Amino acid sequence: MRWSFNLGSLFGIPVRVHWSMLLFLGFVLLQGGGLAGVLLMVGVFASVVVHEVGHALAARRYGLPIVDISLYPFGGMARLAAPPRTTTHEIVVALVGPATSLALAGLFTLAGALSGSVFLLLLGRINLMLGGFNLLPALPMDGGRVLRAALARRVGFYRATTISARVARFLAMGMAVWGLFGSGWFLLLAAFLLFMSLAEEASARARMFLGDPGYQDAPGYTRPRFDPFRRFAERTGFYVPGTDWEVLDPDDPTPRPPRRRVVRDSQGNFIVVEWHEG
Repeated sequence: MRWSFNLGSLFGIPVRVHWSMLLFLGFVLLQGGGLAGVLLMVGVFASVVVHEVGHALAARRYGLPIVDISLYPFGGMARLAAPPRTTTHEIVVALVGPATSLALAGLFTLAGALSGSVFLLLLGRINLMLGGFNLLPALPMDGGRVLRAALARRVGFYRATTISARVARFLAMGMAVWGLFGSGWFLLLAAFLLFMSLAEEASARARMFLGDPGYQDAPGYTRPRFDPFRRFAERTGFYVPGTDWEVLDPDDPTPRPPRRRVVRDSQGNFIVVEWHEG
């Protein structure tokens, strides 16, 4: 990955750090945090690495190859070569990360209480906040992925993504208001949630266009039924979303359009696979 360097590997998974991390640590040092502040940030990002390793090992358990774990100033990301193909896999992989952070919070708090170390107690509190924040039902947070997978079982991947993204934007607005009257960090988090939720929605649209149903155990995208009244209602703003999709009859002689699916190889390159059914 460009603009990053390799830090090593854990369980055979490469760990990479974006160059902006160095600028962030330098900013903490210059802002008066000193060496203690830098050490605290290193401890925090080590906790983030363990959080992402939890995601990666859970994904590997389901046969999903891991590209790497990347660290940024506002968190980390375990990059999968392919997304989870079932809602159960998505939920489990998403929940393992916060569970790992909460377990770290308990360990650091216990160690800090026994040793009297303020540093360990602070790391315990930060991991508790990290685990709790990631459980927020807002894409791309882990809680948002759980919400999307749960909704997708009933309404399909694309509509579930749209709903989860809207929840994320609602929470982002709340964070922005809080940031105006409180900590400026909430403004940054609000901007992060806003742009990442838009990116998730755009990615879902692309996958739908290419014929990828998202999850194998969720309703997929089907051809819209032609309905002049619904078209008129949509254009006039009176349309209420509902069950407006038809299931294609397998005995229908109408030629099927080609199916497409996007996959990613172990180097992170996107490959479009196209095939014809029937």
